Amino acid sequence: MSVKYRKRKIVLQFDKENPLSKYVATNVVIGSIGYNKLCDEVNQRTGMHRGIVDVVLKGVQDTMISFLEEGFSVKLGEFGSFRPSIQAKSQDKEEDVDSDTISRVKIVFTPGNKFQQMLGGVSKESFSNTSKDGGEDKGKPDNPGGGSEGETPDPSV
Repeated sequence: MSVKYRKRKIVLQFDKENPLSKYVATNVVIGSIGYNKLCDEVNQRTGMHRGIVDVVLKGVQDTMISFLEEGFSVKLGEFGSFRPSIQAKSQDKEEDVDSDTISRVKIVFTPGNKFQQMLGGVSKESFSNTSKDGGEDKGKPDNPGGGSEGETPDPSV
């Protein structure tokens, strides 16, 4: 497996009068595989009817949601585990900590052994944009709209 990255300029504004520019490697995702394509691929690899694959995956999802809502961590064998998590603002005094200090609730995925092994053998490959005429497009910023291009959005937000 190869992880693709591009160079991106970031501006740190710790000091408003003297912003600091830095460069960082950011991952590039070349596309997205939808749910239907995933079901079709599982059907091809296992010989299981596509409708059964769909029912099983939706059943796993619904069951996981039930357990996560109750506060359990859900382990899916070598696939990995999912657990509920929070991010909270720190307070100076213990009595100031309450539910209002929780800023975000999310689900954390911890990959299992097969994914960890895959990541252990990953190579890194530079990815450059090319313009329609085939030349390299160096005039455009990597991410003009800001945000987190190339990163997978957190579905728990």
